[in-house]
Amino acid sequence: MTAVLLGLLTAVLFGSAAYLGPVLGRRHSPGAVLAAGQVSAVAGAGLLVALLGAPAPPAGALVLGLLAGIANGLALLAMFECARHLRLSVMAPIGASGGAVPVAVALAFGERPAVWQLAGIPLALLGVVLVAAGQAGGSGEDPPGGRQRLGLGLAAAWALLYGVFLSLFSGAVATGGADTSAASWAVLTSRATLLITVVLVPVVRRSPLGLERSALPLVTLNGLLILGGVTAFAGASAAGLVSVVSVLATLSPLVTVALAVVLLRERLGAGQQAGLATATAGVVLLVAG
Repeated sequence: MTAVLLGLLTAVLFGSAAYLGPVLGRRHSPGAVLAAGQVSAVAGAGLLVALLGAPAPPAGALVLGLLAGIANGLALLAMFECARHLRLSVMAPIGASGGAVPVAVALAFGERPAVWQLAGIPLALLGVVLVAAGQAGGSGEDPPGGRQRLGLGLAAAWALLYGVFLSLFSGAVATGGADTSAASWAVLTSRATLLITVVLVPVVRRSPLGLERSALPLVTLNGLLILGGVTAFAGASAAGLVSVVSVLATLSPLVTVALAVVLLRERLGAGQQAGLATATAGVVLLVAG
């Protein structure tokens, strides 16, 4: 039950960040929003390691954590760019569908969830797909075809990179011993390379990294939401099956869509409403397992 609760907490935190971050990225430089937010995340992760007095894990776990951060950074950059072309209620479920990647990897390496959980995994993922497919309605016009195709491509890249991140990150936790020490180091190493990635890519692209001081509180909050989600996922991965907790983390678009509907007044089509109900049913089965 601990793993389930932490998995659901991951979804809430990731979903909130997937709303706040792209909204900020529409008003300010996406690279600046990510870079400034991750400074606080790296500081928080370093403090956690220091407070726990966690010894360094094996080299393999460190390498996996570092690679996970690079994948996470590229995924977030794709997500922020995608937000310039698609509505949040459309893009969030597509990106989060990358959660199928760690599920497939975990099952391939021998994880065997309970029967109810095996039924809940495809049901939850189907719900995400239905939410993504229901593009009717909205609080304004959808972008022209060219921009929409670009947005969909970026969302697909985000999904793949997000799935790779979850797989590498859970591998770092498991390789390090699947305890609190290993989890805290996985969080720190991945946050460090995430910060480096979100700074280097805009520099290479010659994108601005300046940020208004008034935006710092919300940008810092976004970084801490991502840090909290990663920390919760680390705990969930250490306490339960990766194939189950990854699906729970993938439910983050339910939170993002809810925030977009309430705060941005985006409307849900019938397919999206069915998707939300389907995903909820999947969660019930995952918890029952």
